[in-house]
Amino acid sequence: MEQSEDGPDLVIYPQGIWYEGVTVEDVARIVTRTIIGGEVIEDLFIADSCLNNPGCHHQGGLDRRVGWS
Repeated sequence: MEQSEDGPDLVIYPQGIWYEGVTVEDVARIVTRTIIGGEVIEDLFIADSCLNNPGCHHQGGLDRRVGWS
């Protein structure tokens, strides 16, 4: 399974911050909180150790906003 299979994904450069399951509704807070404010949005964030890792909890079509942490 590749990362984009859980998309839509977004990566912010040059920081290399990966977000997963991004919706149109998330765009304003990504711009405000991450691009302008430098904050990582935890409910969208994909840790480096999870990128393209089929054993990570975010893989397999699970929605990161529903019930797991």
